Amino acid sequence: MKIKVDDTISLEPIDDIHAESIFNLVNTNRLQLREWLPWVDHMQSVDFIRNFIADSKKRSDNKSDFAFVVMKNDTVIGRIGVYKIDHQNKIGSIGYWLDAGFQGKGIMTNACKEFVNYCFHSLNLNRIEIKCGTKNYTSQAIPERLHFKKEGIVRQGELLYDEFIDLYSYSMVKSEWRDK
Repeated sequence: MKIKVDDTISLEPIDDIHAESIFNLVNTNRLQLREWLPWVDHMQSVDFIRNFIADSKKRSDNKSDFAFVVMKNDTVIGRIGVYKIDHQNKIGSIGYWLDAGFQGKGIMTNACKEFVNYCFHSLNLNRIEIKCGTKNYTSQAIPERLHFKKEGIVRQGELLYDEFIDLYSYSMVKSEWRDK
C-alpha cells in the first residue's frame, strides 16, 4: 500500500528493491544520522540492509511494525515507520529520518501527518507516540507542528553509543487528531 503525501512525495512499504538506495542514503548522511540514531554504525553493507528489510517484512506480517521509505518521485529520501505496536492498547511509536538535502522543506512533517492518518484509520490505533532527544530540535519540531502533546522527559531513555540521553515523549490520541 502506497501512501500519497503530495504530488511528488509518497510512502512505500520497505522492500528488497530499496536496499541499495537505503544503504547509499545512510552512507551519505552517516554523520548527521549518527548524532541521534544508535543503529547507524551497524549499517555497514547492503547485506545488512537486506537482512533488516527481511526482518521488517516479518514484523509487518506479524503486525508489530510497519516500515516505509519516503520517496520523492522514484528516489528514496528517508524512512518512516510505526514500531512496537501494542495491539491490546492500540498504541504505536513513530520513528523517522530524512536525507539532509531534503530537510527544512516540510517533507517529513507532511509525511508524518499522512502516516498518522494511516495509523489511526488503517491500523486502527488510538495513540501514537514520538520520542526525540531533548537536544534534537529538528526532530522535535515535527510533533510540535502536528500539535502532539509533550508529555514529559524519559530520563536516560536511550543509549546513544556510549551515553544515555534524555528523550521528550510526545503523543497524539485519535479523538484529538484532526485530519488535514
